[in-house]
Amino acid sequence: MDIFFAVNDAYAKQLCVCLVSILENNKNEHIHFHVLSRDFSEKSKKEIQSLRKKYKNWDISYHVPDEKLFSHLKLNIDYITIETYFRYIIADLAPNLDKCLYLDADLIVNGSLSRLWNTPLEDCYCAGAKDLFIERSGYKKDIQFGEGDLYANAGVLLFNLAKIRQDGMVEKLFENTEKLADKIVYQDQDIINITFKGRIKEADSIYNFTAENVKREKNKRKKAVIIHYTGKKKPWNDDCKNKLAPLWHKYAKLNDEAQNKKIKVGLLIDEFFGGAGTAFGGYGFLARKYIAKYIPNKDIQIDVLLGKGKRKFWAQHFHEDDVDLYRLPRNKYMAQRWLKKQNYDIYLSIELTTDFVLKHETDPNKKLILWIQDPRPKCEWDEINTVKLFPESCYYNQKIYDLVHEWDLQKRVSFISQGYFLNSKAIDLYNLDKNVPIQYLPNPVDIDFSFDASSFPKKDKIIFLGRIESVKRGWLFCEIAKQMPEYDFYMLGQSFREKDKNSAIMKKYQDIPNLHFTGHVDGIEKENYLKEAKILINTSIHEALPVSFLEALAYGTVLVSNRNPENLTSKFGIHVGKVLGNGFDKVDLYVNAVKELMTNDKRRKELAASAIEYVRNIHNVEKFIADLRSVILKELSI
Repeated sequence: MDIFFAVNDAYAKQLCVCLVSILENNKNEHIHFHVLSRDFSEKSKKEIQSLRKKYKNWDISYHVPDEKLFSHLKLNIDYITIETYFRYIIADLAPNLDKCLYLDADLIVNGSLSRLWNTPLEDCYCAGAKDLFIERSGYKKDIQFGEGDLYANAGVLLFNLAKIRQDGMVEKLFENTEKLADKIVYQDQDIINITFKGRIKEADSIYNFTAENVKREKNKRKKAVIIHYTGKKKPWNDDCKNKLAPLWHKYAKLNDEAQNKKIKVGLLIDEFFGGAGTAFGGYGFLARKYIAKYIPNKDIQIDVLLGKGKRKFWAQHFHEDDVDLYRLPRNKYMAQRWLKKQNYDIYLSIELTTDFVLKHETDPNKKLILWIQDPRPKCEWDEINTVKLFPESCYYNQKIYDLVHEWDLQKRVSFISQGYFLNSKAIDLYNLDKNVPIQYLPNPVDIDFSFDASSFPKKDKIIFLGRIESVKRGWLFCEIAKQMPEYDFYMLGQSFREKDKNSAIMKKYQDIPNLHFTGHVDGIEKENYLKEAKILINTSIHEALPVSFLEALAYGTVLVSNRNPENLTSKFGIHVGKVLGNGFDKVDLYVNAVKELMTNDKRRKELAASAIEYVRNIHNVEKFIADLRSVILKELSI
């Protein structure tokens, strides 16, 4: 449906209420609203756009008619403005439309518009309901209308735009307005009735139930679909006596609720950095320390959805850091029912590690923002599997990747990526079109802008930061420490998956004097390690772009790694080259790189300074907040 309004900015609130009433009662229709106005403000447009938080089945266009076309037209009703004439030119403004519904903004819609919209117009220029006030006033004879001639109230008109254009009636409306200016009272309404006389199809009064109808047609009050608050006394004023005024206040309340409604984002993740008993992984770190912490505001609510829970019929609820976390019911129908009740506006996923939520979402209009973090197609797993000390648990899951592919074909996925170098891997993993749009959205890192690397007394400390598991090859860090007793090495992290196997390997390194196992560190303790260390060593067989790199670089701690994501290692440290397998045969590569950086203080400090500048410009939290909120609002067209 294409629905037009002609209003000035002073009527923005009333227009919002009218739109809410339409959307509330026509949820199965897609509606394109058109606003004709010469002064509609950006503030008013924002208020209308905020209705997107509750209603999704609409879009809107704003048209600014040329005031010169109407400047010579007479206004003789004190509370009506020049906008009243704008409806004359709809046929010219919308040359691709064959019909449209025109509505005044001082009305509400209390039912379905489909029957009115589907009214056959045939050779008529429009359809409208009889104006009872005019009928009773005796005014019709003043404009040469007989008793049997239809005079319609122009506040609700279904226009036959194709016929109006075909017969040149826009020009005729202007001609008659000038010619009859001193012979009419009700301005454009008179002109439309006179110009279209005999070619207006009568609509039922329930589709334009004016103040006069409320008085005269009491039997139709409950059936009224469009209640039109004609006259000076409006329901938003205290002196309105209209018996249907409470309906306007009902929709005004719904408008206030819609304006203030928060966008509900379901954050899909299987860990929350220790919250709700989950692991301390990188995805969970991003979820807890950045998305859930910084993105919620007066407009956006973040709920964390941890996939399938232990209970069959009920969701498990947790509360961490003032954020709600849920595990869904295991039962298919209860999971679907729970999601329907929660009614998330959109889903956001850091990669996609579980498909449980999405495969139980029954609304085909729900969309997903997929933040590409570490896509691992089979070729990546082939590299990972060269580690033989003990294998990394493979979580390659074709069903998940097929689900993303299917949603993408349905235009239900928007892709954002923390690194350009990851995009081709995601295209491979999810079988996407090679030209799929992927927006760059780099990972954030908390930055201490007061930190001055040039004056801070860094120590001869070298750190490892991450989980201790097979893919990280922490044993190589230990081997490096064993060969470099002149420096202190700190392993920051602990094992979660396959803890016993990892612990057994690490046990033989426990007695190295310069190697310290700190376990999991966070907050100020981790910050102090990052500040004091000169080098972060990363020995992983596989990495995307770890947050640990950014955290280290933010404090001028340079990198030594066999991984070079987005060329960060080679820019701000030393890339030792590819190291496959268990890596014991390549320990010297790391040792030599560490020696070079530790003994060339000038070079290390230059790298540190450029690293800090890079992180502050690209990975600052303020930029991340603005960018991710913008992505969410854009996907909901708010």
